[in-house]
Amino acid sequence: MGARARIAHFGGSFEDARVIALSEDGRILEVLGEHGRRLRFELNRASARFTAAGSAAGERLELLGD
Repeated sequence: MGARARIAHFGGSFEDARVIALSEDGRILEVLGEHGRRLRFELNRASARFTAAGSAAGERLELLGD
C-alpha cells in the first residue's frame, strides 16, 4: 500500500492520491485523495482501467511509478 496514484476527473483535471487498500484479487483499490476524500476504484474488464466504483464513466485512477 501507499503507492502513488492520480485521479483523472471528468473534464481534464487531476488530483494526487495514495493507495490505502487493495482487494485480495487486486480488482478493487481504495485511495485517499489530496483533500482527504476516500474513493474506491474497480478494474473495468472492458477497458482494463480503474474507474470509480459503480461507474463506467467519470473518474479514472492512474497508478504512478516512484
